[in-house]
Amino acid sequence: MSATDKPATKTLKTIILMLAAVALIAACVPANKKRTTGTVVDDQSTEVRVYDNIYDSPKFTTKDHVKLEVHNGTVLLAGETVSEENKTLATSIASGTRGVTHVVNELAVMPAATAGGRLDNSYITSKANSVLTIANPVEGMDATRIKVITARKIVYLMGTVTRAEGDRVADVVRNISGVEKVVKVFDYVDA
Repeated sequence: MSATDKPATKTLKTIILMLAAVALIAACVPANKKRTTGTVVDDQSTEVRVYDNIYDSPKFTTKDHVKLEVHNGTVLLAGETVSEENKTLATSIASGTRGVTHVVNELAVMPAATAGGRLDNSYITSKANSVLTIANPVEGMDATRIKVITARKIVYLMGTVTRAEGDRVADVVRNISGVEKVVKVFDYVDA
């Protein structure tokens, strides 16, 4: 290799690394225009804050099984809690958390799901995500458009969609084996 080939090789490697970095960044940015990367990051941060705030309260213990998701500032609380007082407290704590604009409390007052019940719910969520990917009921469907959460075999759907898209997504999920109920917690762009 001559001395003149080394700078060309270095330049080629630099270009390849830059292209790889651009591809990685592009893969991390949502494809749809309705939800920015900043919104996704804000929702994830809000989710952590709400979860921490709930479980920092001495009222919540391992006997409570609070699942939560955040989409565009809306908090969905699902799972089980030991008392009506805790259910109300969870709403109050979530509402008082920075970044929260609305709370949908679907907590059931009952014993926490067993390990088997949690596995069933996780399996239903996985099936729903897979079926939605294959059926593609929403044009431009990507992972940031629809969130699927399952508790007590009830599937909760969150996302930013039109009413027609939300209905198509719910119809697809409703027909999955093991799903007992579908609850739509969508932000509608054609309200």
